[in-house]
Amino acid sequence: MRRRRRNTGWIWIVLTLVIITGITGAFFWKIYSVKNNEEFNLSYVSQYLFIDKSNEEGFYVIVNGSKRTVNILKIKNHTFDPEKKQEISFSSPILALKILGEMFNVNSNYKYYVVVDSGKIASAAKKLNINASTFDDLFNVLSERGLKIFDFFKLNSILKELRPETTLNAPSIAKLIYSLGNFSVRIKDIPTLTKRPLSITVGDSTFERIYIDTEKIQQLKNDIGG
Repeated sequence: MRRRRRNTGWIWIVLTLVIITGITGAFFWKIYSVKNNEEFNLSYVSQYLFIDKSNEEGFYVIVNGSKRTVNILKIKNHTFDPEKKQEISFSSPILALKILGEMFNVNSNYKYYVVVDSGKIASAAKKLNINASTFDDLFNVLSERGLKIFDFFKLNSILKELRPETTLNAPSIAKLIYSLGNFSVRIKDIPTLTKRPLSITVGDSTFERIYIDTEKIQQLKNDIGG
């Protein structure tokens, strides 16, 4: 009987070690699979457009790993480039990203957008134990906080809160959070001639436009290297 007890004891020890090894392996594999993904690669330039529908404001984010910089440019809906006759509309985030990339001469491998209200921002931030209801607040906190090891296991739950209007994935979120915490972060406004949109009527159609300050925008391009 004693021998059986000893044998049983060893079996439980072996099973415990196997379980611990499995959990540890899964833990590190999760981190590796995200960090080894092409979209996390810090040598690539990534562009993000975050649109807050509740506050009618957008944030164009350029992550440049080679320069170790994160440029965050605040932008208003209906911002209009008078030189190229192009409007940045929050209703067309893919086109808005294209216009912004061309405006600042950004050659980017990956582009992402998010369109949410302040409630979704807050619920996504809570997944990281952060209290923030605006992207402005969220970016400021993340620039101090950075990417924590257990964040890798929260990425999918963050994505769930941001869907359906997003093209983000786990590696792109992880890259942004890591970059905010480790790179030089600069937050600036895209300069405009007015704070509020002007109503312009052409025939039977009325358009809202906020004109870019073409002189100041050139200085901003120089500042961020565009």
